Amino acid sequence: MVFERKQKRRNLDGVDALDRISQLPEHIIHHILFLMPHKDAARTTVLSKSWKQVWNSLPRYDFTFCDRTYYDNSPAHFEKKIEKFVRSVDEDLLPLREHKTRIQIVQQFRLRMTLCHHKYASRIDNWIELADRNLMESLYLELTSMNKVGRYVLPKTTFFVESLAELTLKGCKVLRKYFGDDMIKSIYLRKLTLERVDVHYLTITKILHCCPLLEEFTQSNCCVKAKRVHINYAPKLKKAKLYGVKKIKIEAPNLEELYCRGDPGRLDSDSFACNNVKKLKISMFETSKLFEDLNSKFPLLETLDLQFYDSKLKISSDRLKSLSLLSPNKQLPMLQVDCANLHYFEYNCSAIPSSFSITSCFLLKIENTLRLDSHLDTFRFITLRQYLRNFMQHQTLTLWFIPNCTISFTPEELRKDLPIPPIATVEHLELGNVPLMQDYTALLDGLLWSCHPKVLLIRADSESKEFVNFLSETLVIREEEPKCCGDSHMKCWRHYLKAVKSEPHLDGMEYVKNGYC
Repeated sequence: MVFERKQKRRNLDGVDALDRISQLPEHIIHHILFLMPHKDAARTTVLSKSWKQVWNSLPRYDFTFCDRTYYDNSPAHFEKKIEKFVRSVDEDLLPLREHKTRIQIVQQFRLRMTLCHHKYASRIDNWIELADRNLMESLYLELTSMNKVGRYVLPKTTFFVESLAELTLKGCKVLRKYFGDDMIKSIYLRKLTLERVDVHYLTITKILHCCPLLEEFTQSNCCVKAKRVHINYAPKLKKAKLYGVKKIKIEAPNLEELYCRGDPGRLDSDSFACNNVKKLKISMFETSKLFEDLNSKFPLLETLDLQFYDSKLKISSDRLKSLSLLSPNKQLPMLQVDCANLHYFEYNCSAIPSSFSITSCFLLKIENTLRLDSHLDTFRFITLRQYLRNFMQHQTLTLWFIPNCTISFTPEELRKDLPIPPIATVEHLELGNVPLMQDYTALLDGLLWSCHPKVLLIRADSESKEFVNFLSETLVIREEEPKCCGDSHMKCWRHYLKAVKSEPHLDGMEYVKNGYC
């Protein structure tokens, strides 16, 4: 009997007592949650199904306020419109003000507006403070400050709202004094975006150091004081995007995706300490010899998208599967790609490589895009043929011509002692911006001597109509047994072309399907 009474007492103190609380009216439980710290209130969802149902029954709000007012050279008229917009925001936030004694959840608060006067900064403070008190989960601020109106300064307390998981700031300001060296308080953000923000790079470093849960970070075109990026503590960071920076140093053991665009800048071998990166995109940076041995710097890298400026580039990796190379330079580059498991290769440049080698047994798709310079001669066609020969199948080629481009192709310049590689087959050859010419013979002879396209695509515009007509006359209406080359050791495309079919298409392209022997 004594044991049974003790057991009943234990039940009353434990589960039974908890059940009696969960049986209270819903509005009373909401008030209990309101009196609890937000972090503890959220944890009640794991107590029982009834507590989880109570949490899910809490009022939830998504607020999106977008000011579309445009300045019309009348300051008074413009401010009147802004004032009207501000009043409308106040009215929409009334539900949060009217129920101050119950817990509510602001799932998303988005604000986009123009600051035409200092007085509106305090109004924004009030809106954010109101959302902060109601378990705000996501905050998006995009503010444009007019002349003589300083940037909006985000309240320090917002960074430390325990419920806030996503924060996006555009056109704002973050004060350096908010985050001193002695600050040890944690920030619970999982996603942080800073775009056109007035902030010091040391402040960003401190913020990131206080975000142990951060998984995604974006910094884009912030002020001069933020041109350096140093991430020295980010245990859960998986994705980082850094735009408009000059110097980078990242220590993130679990980082999987990294995008970097310089201002321009320079990357060295000690810029990265993140061995788990699988996807890397770099542009507007001098990379020096960073990619000569990707196995040691990025041992798990599978995708590399690189804009390069060096005249020589060597890339070596055992795991790389996708490689995209882009270069605006007109100087002929020397490229060496040693990636045994490469499946996809893209080359998008203004110059054909003067020297090129690639080592891969698994290439399934090759996309080449060339922006041709002002003069394309026989030597350039030879270089193009040599380059395309590196990929005997699964490749496409897109050629863009500049206005007033001149083209010459003289078969007599192909000497007998000149080593000419076998011709490559191209799945698709696409031509864009074909210039007006009196005679397109040199262009067609040079292209079809450089490669054998199965499909020839011409972008149909006003200037390309003449070229399309020329193709119809030259390709479709041709001799079955051409006698143009005589006893020459180098036969032209007319001796190999066996079938042609021309098809206009709805997407503005002219398709010419070819068959070769």
